[in-house]
Amino acid sequence: MKPLASVLYEDKMIPTADKKYPLHDLVMRMVEDDIDGQTYKLLKLTKPYPKNGIDALLAELQNTDRIAGAGKLCLLADRDRVASHLGLAGSANDEEIVKAVEAKSNAPGKLHVFFLYRNVESLLRDIQRCGNEPINGMDKALKKDRNARDTVLNEAKKTANKSLRDCLRNAQQGLDGLAKAIAAVVPPAEIA
Repeated sequence: MKPLASVLYEDKMIPTADKKYPLHDLVMRMVEDDIDGQTYKLLKLTKPYPKNGIDALLAELQNTDRIAGAGKLCLLADRDRVASHLGLAGSANDEEIVKAVEAKSNAPGKLHVFFLYRNVESLLRDIQRCGNEPINGMDKALKKDRNARDTVLNEAKKTANKSLRDCLRNAQQGLDGLAKAIAAVVPPAEIA
């Protein structure tokens, strides 16, 4: 089955031993929270495209039509990095940044842009703030240790941490929007 939604991620993600990408898995758990689906089925309906930096992500937009296929292509990137790489003023609003990103795409109608506010480290701080208990490895994660970051993201996606994810969705509107956009294209029969 062709994916219904593909997601470009700015960050190079190191796949775990079972070929999982923790940020994508967290997004999919949020989708599951919304539609009461089964994560393993949802993962088959989406495809992550982790990139190694903002330049690689923006270059990939010339392939939007191919990557999206009959579905949609979503993009999740650090808002601060996108604006600066596109040469936009620091005062640029989200709408201006989205238009500049869409201008790089060969199929802007299939592209849906979402931002982490401000960046992955901000996402991690929001996870820390939203959690009821300290998360092992958070200090290292905030110092850009990828393995520790993945540990933190894996902790946030655990079924028992729905209240943390709800708080995180309020803090990170782009992450919330991405989860909702994916949920909107998933037919209920595919996840029952």
